[in-house]
Amino acid sequence: MLYQRYRLPLFSYLHKLLPGQNALVDDMFQQTWIKAVRNWEKYSHQQKLLAWLCRIAHNLVMDHFRSKAQMETVELNDIFISSYDSAEDLMDQETLETALRQAISELSAEQQEVLELRRKGVSFKEIARIQNTNINTVLGRMHYAIKNLKDKLASYL
Repeated sequence: MLYQRYRLPLFSYLHKLLPGQNALVDDMFQQTWIKAVRNWEKYSHQQKLLAWLCRIAHNLVMDHFRSKAQMETVELNDIFISSYDSAEDLMDQETLETALRQAISELSAEQQEVLELRRKGVSFKEIARIQNTNINTVLGRMHYAIKNLKDKLASYL
């Protein structure tokens, strides 16, 4: 009965998070229900079930983006490594990448999430929905994230 009641709103929510990625939406939809069933004892009946399901779906999508970003970073590093002529160039690039990772890790969680989603091509409007805030807040987070990164990496630029 719960599945029948909440399947369409949940499916719609996932389509908004992952526009044009039908196969991924199907996968995330199934994973959300599996995780909900496995963690049913953690559900508080004081909260709305749809909100709980959407939070599970949101977290699964973020995990997916994070793992995909790590895989792409490894692939990009392989490309960068093969394109350098000298060990000195490679060391400079590695130093810059380390500094960038460190600078990003020092940003707030919200700023990190905005950066990560923008790298994936997610619109600011969608990010505002994902973060459950307004678009101006998301734009501000992006602005301050870039400003902070520029400040922290000024010696490399």
